[in-house]
Amino acid sequence: MIKTLTAALLLLTLAGCNSNGVASGTQPATKTSTGRTLPAAPPPPQVQEEAASCIADVKQCADGSFVGRDAANNCAFKPCPGEGKQ
Repeated sequence: MIKTLTAALLLLTLAGCNSNGVASGTQPATKTSTGRTLPAAPPPPQVQEEAASCIADVKQCADGSFVGRDAANNCAFKPCPGEGKQ
């Protein structure tokens, strides 16, 4: 019974929305309740490509230290201390 009522309420709510997901007959507010005009909103942030994420494993170096992977180097292991770039 509760599922049926919930489904009916959801359908009624969705029926009152237009294709933009905004209730029919409503418009964005341009003035506050005191009658002052609202400032323009800032533009949305730019979408940046995500940085590569690497597997979180490590490599043990000859001196006993450990190094992880370098996302800037196509996820290759970082060089061990005292070694050149791999």
